[in-house]
Amino acid sequence: MSFLAAAGISLAALLVAAMVLMSGFGLGTLLTPLFVLFYDIKIAVLLVAVVHFSNNLFKLGLFFRHLDLAILKRFGALSIAGAFVGSLLQAELQSGTLKIGLGILLVILGTVEFLPPRFSWSLPKRFDPLGGFLSGLLGGVLGNQGAVRSAYLLNYSLSKEAFVATATIIACLIDATRIPIYLLSYSSEIAMAWPYLAATTLAAFLGTLIGKWLLDIVSLGAFRRVVAGSVVVVGVAMAVALI
Repeated sequence: MSFLAAAGISLAALLVAAMVLMSGFGLGTLLTPLFVLFYDIKIAVLLVAVVHFSNNLFKLGLFFRHLDLAILKRFGALSIAGAFVGSLLQAELQSGTLKIGLGILLVILGTVEFLPPRFSWSLPKRFDPLGGFLSGLLGGVLGNQGAVRSAYLLNYSLSKEAFVATATIIACLIDATRIPIYLLSYSSEIAMAWPYLAATTLAAFLGTLIGKWLLDIVSLGAFRRVVAGSVVVVGVAMAVALI
């Protein structure tokens, strides 16, 4: 990777991290295509996972005091199990049908937030374990667990800060589960790429700080619409095989 390419990816990481802090997902989804230009797809997924994990730890440090432990217990535990299974089955489950089905589901879940109150509905809380498992599974297989997680968290009356904190710690748990499994096979590749990883990660940190400033100035209603809109966009992109 040339210096200009590394600088371009770092700039992209800064901008994306700033934009996606409110949505609770998207950094991995948007950075992976850039890394794929220079690395094999499996190596790119690993490298982006390292940036994603590092940035989420930084974000967690900013928002940890707002964490909702009750939701974490109901939703987060099975996310880890799903991530473990997904990481082991990554090669076997790279299915276009899986992506299309997930995309349609995300469009439905995200659209609900824009419906008038009398037509609105939410997923029953008893489905939280399923949502957690699917979030982790898709993180291990496709790297797109964040959209499912955010769609589920919209079911709760969380503050902006609690939403970000809870989504972030679940993402950290999933990354901490899947990255060691990837490293068993690709440790040498990450060692060779560490200068680019460091630059991209630092740029993402700066973007997260900008995103935190933006979070402070938007209303809760606008925040929820941003999250829901992001879920719909990702769902459409997956359904038509753009990501």
